[in-house]
Amino acid sequence: MDKVELMNRKDTKYFFDRKKLIEILDLLQHDYRVLEIGGHRIFNYRNIYFDTPEFECYHMHHNKRVNRYKIRIRQYVESNLNFLEIKFKINTGRTIKSRIKIAEFSPILSEEAKRFISEKTNFDPEQLRPTLENDFRRFTLVSNSMRERATIDTDLRFKTPNGQMQLSNVCIAELKLDSSSSGSPFKLAMRDNFCPEARISKYSVGAAFMYSDLKQNNFKFKKLQINRIENV
Repeated sequence: MDKVELMNRKDTKYFFDRKKLIEILDLLQHDYRVLEIGGHRIFNYRNIYFDTPEFECYHMHHNKRVNRYKIRIRQYVESNLNFLEIKFKINTGRTIKSRIKIAEFSPILSEEAKRFISEKTNFDPEQLRPTLENDFRRFTLVSNSMRERATIDTDLRFKTPNGQMQLSNVCIAELKLDSSSSGSPFKLAMRDNFCPEARISKYSVGAAFMYSDLKQNNFKFKKLQINRIENV
């Protein structure tokens, strides 16, 4: 895992029906190892996403803007570790991730967290507010031969003060690597199971579902696909 921490990386994302997962893992079993910590291979994650009152982070993703940010507090439940994490997508397609360890999983930003946001972004931390909670379960695959890792997320839940929704049948996968993904067995397994690459963010999709008044023209087809998977 140390060799594939990949804080500066290229991401390729997919979403697909959970029924395909067995076939996908069968294709990957000889090329990847699965992360195990303390006897666990599936881990629970909790997230609180922050945005401005105008949902600037959301709209930058919706409008396909480059040089955009995602700001969240993440809890790694089994490890009881909390981090403030900032992801910066630059115009070359790479994602730069910065984070600091924090004491609590809380929607209230500490002074240390505010300083970190000021250093790493162009946002005024006083203007940020928690807009979406997101929980999911994840397992991580590490390549035997390439500098890459892949994560697969299941059992996604989105929550706002106005309600919540559960995605029980949708899997979201992310291939993370520091160079071209040409020849990646993970990418080939996705192709063989008819899982095309997709621009998908758990924050933007969750916000689109939970805030119907947000602009979401570019997410309508994606929401339709997700609903089809969930309602089969």
